[in-house]
Amino acid sequence: MQCIAREAGHHVRVALTGDTKRLSKCKFLRAWCSIAYLFPDLRPDGFEGPDSGWPLVLKRFAAEAWHRADAGELANDELYGCDAQWSGLYDRIFIHMPEETERRLNLVASFGRCADA
Repeated sequence: MQCIAREAGHHVRVALTGDTKRLSKCKFLRAWCSIAYLFPDLRPDGFEGPDSGWPLVLKRFAAEAWHRADAGELANDELYGCDAQWSGLYDRIFIHMPEETERRLNLVASFGRCADA
């Protein structure tokens, strides 16, 4: 889990160095899903609220995600990174059911399909 969390943090840090609007869809989704993995309790809905839990530095990602979703550039399953959130939670617990492990392995196998990442 530490290796995956470190990689997720790397994707967020790289994305933070530039303008989120200029990120390719793939690089944006890498950072967006990394945020969902690292902070599974954050939700895109209501991110602007003072009690949303969103760190100020990450709110621009949520704003950009909504902008892209409203423009038709992100599907619902991309806006709501449920698989990334679930994986972040899975990697934090110690005892797993066989079907949970199977799901996690399937998610790992399908991660990284973007050519320009």
